[in-house]
Amino acid sequence: MNVLEAVRRANQPGVPENSVRLRLACLGAVLVAIAACASLQEIAWTTAVGAMVLVSAGTVFSHATRARPPGWVKVMVAVGAIAACVWFFHAVSSPTAGITSVVHPLTVLLVAVLVVHSFHVPSRRDLLFTLGASAGLMAVGGALAIDLRFGLYVVAWSCCSLWGLTEMWTSASGGGRISATGLVLALGATSTAAAAVFLVLPAPVVSSRVSFIDRAGAGGSVGIPGGLAGDSGVAAQLSRAGSPASRIRVGGYLGFAASLNTALRGNLGNTLVMQVRAQRPSYWVGETFDTWQGQSWTESQPVPRRPLRESSPFILPIPLGDVPFGQSDLQTFYISSATANLVFHAESANEAWFPSGKLFVAGDGTIVSPLGLGTGSVYTVDSQVSTASPAQLRSDDDPFTLPPAYLLKEEQLPHPYPRVQALARSLTAHDTNTYDKVQSLIRWIGAHTHYSENIPPLPPGADTVDEFLFGNRVGFCEQISTSLAVMLRSLGIPAREAVGYGGFNPITDLYQVHANDAHAWVQVWFPGYGWQDFDPTAVVPAAPPSPGATALRAVGSALGRIPPVPVAAVVVAAGLVVVFVRWRRARPATWAERVARSAERAGRRAGRPRRPSETLAEYAGRLDERAARGNATWSRLASSAEASAYGGLDPSRDTQRALMLEAKRARVPCHDTAGSAEARGGPLAGVP
Repeated sequence: MNVLEAVRRANQPGVPENSVRLRLACLGAVLVAIAACASLQEIAWTTAVGAMVLVSAGTVFSHATRARPPGWVKVMVAVGAIAACVWFFHAVSSPTAGITSVVHPLTVLLVAVLVVHSFHVPSRRDLLFTLGASAGLMAVGGALAIDLRFGLYVVAWSCCSLWGLTEMWTSASGGGRISATGLVLALGATSTAAAAVFLVLPAPVVSSRVSFIDRAGAGGSVGIPGGLAGDSGVAAQLSRAGSPASRIRVGGYLGFAASLNTALRGNLGNTLVMQVRAQRPSYWVGETFDTWQGQSWTESQPVPRRPLRESSPFILPIPLGDVPFGQSDLQTFYISSATANLVFHAESANEAWFPSGKLFVAGDGTIVSPLGLGTGSVYTVDSQVSTASPAQLRSDDDPFTLPPAYLLKEEQLPHPYPRVQALARSLTAHDTNTYDKVQSLIRWIGAHTHYSENIPPLPPGADTVDEFLFGNRVGFCEQISTSLAVMLRSLGIPAREAVGYGGFNPITDLYQVHANDAHAWVQVWFPGYGWQDFDPTAVVPAAPPSPGATALRAVGSALGRIPPVPVAAVVVAAGLVVVFVRWRRARPATWAERVARSAERAGRRAGRPRRPSETLAEYAGRLDERAARGNATWSRLASSAEASAYGGLDPSRDTQRALMLEAKRARVPCHDTAGSAEARGGPLAGVP
């Protein structure tokens, strides 16, 4: 009986909530949370819009029936919530579920609960549950957010939630109001505490329990066995090399084909390509190029690539010149949208778990899938990432060398570069090892070139490197890395071009990779350590950075991109508005106030301030006595002011101007001794 009584009391309806503003605030928080998850592609926008409409309708219905909620509505809400939970547990316990499969079902579950619950929200505690569920939905979105744009939704949701909490307090207190100062102080204290906690959070650590996952997705077939999808020539190609013949010179996934044309401008968008679960940040290489033709990179032997036929895990051959020694880095790639059929990986890959009985591997380590990698594809790669320190690379004197034919490919140039070679030699004249030479060239490139994706057109027949180093000096990763590779080759240092993806998100253990994270960098060969990555346009952190440090860098970068002139104009305009408002507030609103201020100003200059107990007429009489002219200027002004204040009789504008001009001329003489005593409130000899 006690249990039944407790259940009965818990289910007793609360006091109906009549505040419309409170319901609107809670509705706003829910709508923002649903839109935030839709913006992250966790639910489709069509689903989100439908949910928003239903939640809005449910809110209106709940308010209309708050005093007498229909019994069937409560049954409907209970059945709907139970059905959503059953579906959720079925979705996350599916045998095909992966590491990240819980995120989408959890989002759908929370949205479904908010929709069915919105039809039965009669009391204040039900509205509080609505706010809490919307907070959970925002938390799911925050776990997937990768940049500060999600912060706009956070700000909007926080405003709605703060509004809801203040309205909830007002309703609970019977109409009380929170002071603006108290609200600001509470908000400031909460924000400061939250920011402090966020800034000291450590970097996320990937769990040591790893499933070696591979799953085929919605990919298409590849026309050429061992070739890239972009080279097949089919209409549904997943990538293409692009052509500079078009007006805008834009290709597809630039570089993810058998050639890399540096005369092209990239236009890749912000589509989420894949999510990567990795133990450390890295560049995920797709392919490398060893043949430079003055404008384009190509592979010396793109096809055929060596087929590997075995079951997972595939044991990958060691590329020529590579040294598979370092720390293990296990990466799982979750493909979110169609990309090239390259199997991306951290350097140097030695094992792969892949949803196919065959893989193609080139001599440089490039791994090609026999099928297109579309949405839902998953594969895992284990790499031995080099841990060579700068000191080790500086002292590398290993006698091992590459075969002459292979070394010739990695030092190949299409024609002599006398100016490039002279510049490279002058910049590295004091360097005694390869590592320091690379760093000297990178420093010069960073100081003397400009990064921009809007590159100038390459003149017909021009060489990309000559034009970049001695012409416009404007380019993005492809032009900059190519110039570094050619400068190194001109010094006889083996170097090649690498392309792939870079994308780092330390907020979770999943790195988010977008289409515009496609990148190009340089690999330099060291005899004792193999191919080492060098990037003249970016830096890969040595370890997962902390969330706070990353957020501060992102904020600083965003602030650095703000144009100074518009910002200065906004600041000046805001300052002028503030000055104008203060001037308007300080300006006398009535004729009586204007007279009083004028009299008080004249008295202060003469050392006779107005006492708190004096009326304006009494004070004006004292000023006239001081003036000793017998014209009673200040008394006439005081009479006019009193007539205006108590009788509503304002003099004409001409009369006002004449009186104020007369007051300016009627200067009150300063009596030092008397003025000082009067200012102190003491007796004045001979002055009333």
